[in-house]
Amino acid sequence: MANVQSYGQLIGSRGQVIPVFNSATTEQTLDEVLTDPTWSGSAQVVGTYADQMGNFTLVAGGWLPETDSTYNFIRSAGTIKAVLPQGSGKDGGCSPIPSPLPYPKALASGDQLMVMCNPVTDREASVAVACSSGEYHVFAVTPTGASSGLGHEFVSVLTGESIGTTLQGRIVTHWYAYSGNNDAELTSSVMLVNGSGVAFGSLGFTNSGGSTACVFAASGGLPISLNTSLRFTTDG
Repeated sequence: MANVQSYGQLIGSRGQVIPVFNSATTEQTLDEVLTDPTWSGSAQVVGTYADQMGNFTLVAGGWLPETDSTYNFIRSAGTIKAVLPQGSGKDGGCSPIPSPLPYPKALASGDQLMVMCNPVTDREASVAVACSSGEYHVFAVTPTGASSGLGHEFVSVLTGESIGTTLQGRIVTHWYAYSGNNDAELTSSVMLVNGSGVAFGSLGFTNSGGSTACVFAASGGLPISLNTSLRFTTDG
């Protein structure tokens, strides 16, 4: 486990910019990224800095660490308010960042940018989703070998529950997926599966440590029921 630099920006609806930076983001640990004092005057919680700007509505952004950007989210009162597009700065950066969010979110004092980065050898993969209700969530899993049956299931990074338990009754309208260090072992894309094990939604991964960022893509509108799950398979 190492400490790595990570950085990025939050863009407001009126063109405001919140630069963010953490010079010692801890790998394999949920960590906070504050405002970058080089460009903002001081290191502050992002929501607190946004509140000082007045009426900051987050419409676009991006976050990159030196290694793998496993997932991120804006934490507000213990829940996920928003998720930023993300990528790896391993080779100097990735494109296109900043990118739009599907549903704008007003930031409030105390809202935190929380991130998970990993070494490029780590296999943790993730899926970020946005729903027609305006809700966002993040799901993750770390494969330990070849999959069996319906494969590796992504679970909530907050509760460890399935997407069906977490988002029952919602419609997923946008999503992105990050592969972790599974590129050579992948035998499927991400599959959204019903209770009978039949896929009714699918999403390709963005490769880990690459020059292409994870940005939200339209899903076509996918209804989530209690027995819905997010899965993928590997051969090693």
